[in-house]
Amino acid sequence: MYAGIFLGSFWVLKYSLLIIGFDKPMLNLLHSALSIVTPILLFYFLKNYNEKFLNSTMRFWHGVQFSIMLFLFASILEALIVLVHVKWIDPMFLVTMSENAIKMLEAYNFNTAMLSQSAEILSNMNPFRYIFNNVIMLNVFIGFILSLIIVPIVQRFKIVRNEQ
Repeated sequence: MYAGIFLGSFWVLKYSLLIIGFDKPMLNLLHSALSIVTPILLFYFLKNYNEKFLNSTMRFWHGVQFSIMLFLFASILEALIVLVHVKWIDPMFLVTMSENAIKMLEAYNFNTAMLSQSAEILSNMNPFRYIFNNVIMLNVFIGFILSLIIVPIVQRFKIVRNEQ
């Protein structure tokens, strides 16, 4: 949970750049560039967990479970700032996002049945559903996918110490 608080705080900082940098391309670029830090932090937390608590005996699925829990706790913190953003800072955010998504679907010439179904789903979007789907569940899914790649690397990672 402590690692989740740290990762979540990082995500809050990163999301703050997205809010502040809505019309500033440099801050948007910095927000995108900081996305590479998440897998690095996952590696760091997995390595520390493996060495300090498991004596370098972490099994694959144990590491995956740790990663999922890490991303779940971190996404709860990020969900709070997203809620503040979509409820009070920019209440039209979800409406604008829905309109842009429908325009994009129309630009790609999707059939009318799919357009109407998508428009219905997007029109029923409320802040809590958006946060659950696009913050919490998406982050947990990303954590799962990243863990499939990073856990085997952490399992093979050994620190060589010179003890004289």
